[in-house]
Amino acid sequence: MLVDSGFNDTKKYKSDYKTSTVVVNFVPRMFLLFGCWFISLLGVVSLVRTIPDLSLPTSIEAVKKQAIILEDYSNGTWEGYVHIVTVFSIIYIWKQAFSIPGAIFLNILAGALYRPLIATILTSMLTAIGALCAYLLSKFIGRPIMDQYLSDKLNFLRKQVDEHRDGLFFYLLFIRMFPLSPWWLLNLAAPLLYIPVRTFFISLFFGSIPYNLACCQAGDILSELTSTADIWQPILLLKMMMVSLLSLIPPLYGKKLKEWTELRTKTNHDIIV
Repeated sequence: MLVDSGFNDTKKYKSDYKTSTVVVNFVPRMFLLFGCWFISLLGVVSLVRTIPDLSLPTSIEAVKKQAIILEDYSNGTWEGYVHIVTVFSIIYIWKQAFSIPGAIFLNILAGALYRPLIATILTSMLTAIGALCAYLLSKFIGRPIMDQYLSDKLNFLRKQVDEHRDGLFFYLLFIRMFPLSPWWLLNLAAPLLYIPVRTFFISLFFGSIPYNLACCQAGDILSELTSTADIWQPILLLKMMMVSLLSLIPPLYGKKLKEWTELRTKTNHDIIV
């Protein structure tokens, strides 16, 4: 009984020590993150106020109103155009960086203000930049708490990524193109899975194009929309899933080719020996 008691005390001590270590590492970073979020929020609010009657849209009807306001504000002037693009870009990046929902309404708004092709390229680039900010924030703040309390899930995801390390770009491209993937979770987990920044950024830019294109095309016919459900027709979802599945061909083919090459090399070596 004395041995069991001593063992339990030692186990409890180690657990308490790990928890206290996490708290010491996590709490200051959390305060700093909250400070960054609060200061950036004040900056975003200030930017929004530079354009009269502008607000962040949270519904299709709000997007329609904001589109009219921004078109009137631009009024065909270069200064107004640049101002709108700048404010829109900063707000978009901010929402992505802090994983704030509602990007779909900004995508639709971009499609209403610009041509679908230009809007798609713009929103895809902003998506990648904002997600990169989330990546860096997670690398700074997320490791202590996630390694302690989500280590099993991280190890599972890390195993999946390691299995596709040779074709990591196309594997990430597939995940991004798949319409039901939780992008915010992938952004936060990516640095803890040792995904290179360059691969993360480029795969996200190209992987977000189908989704952004669908939203921007909807913005081009904004007057016909009544809700976001009008965007996601079954045929569109099917096309997006087909495109995402096609992105798996290169890594699967590359893996088979690698296995065939290794088998052939081993066979030749056995013959020579």
